[in-house]
Amino acid sequence: MAPALGLGALLGLLGLLGGPGGATRVLHSLHYLDVAVSEPSPGVPQYTSIGFVDGIPFTRYDSERGRLEPLTQWMKDGVDPEYCDEQTQINH
Repeated sequence: MAPALGLGALLGLLGLLGGPGGATRVLHSLHYLDVAVSEPSPGVPQYTSIGFVDGIPFTRYDSERGRLEPLTQWMKDGVDPEYCDEQTQINH
């Protein structure tokens, strides 16, 4: 299931909400790839979800790690730990 919580915060970080004085808006894409494997091999997670902004992976969850991980430096530096906890629960 694609994460829905925290989207406003993510869009705010990306500058999509605009600024004072009618600042130019920049359009970005947000996609999630969810993969489930019914009979995984050793070392292959049963479930994986990867979040992409403009085609660049920025979060990853897999059933072997059991925790959402930020993949980009801007997510590592600016993400609220509660966001990772919430997204982990959604994907778990």
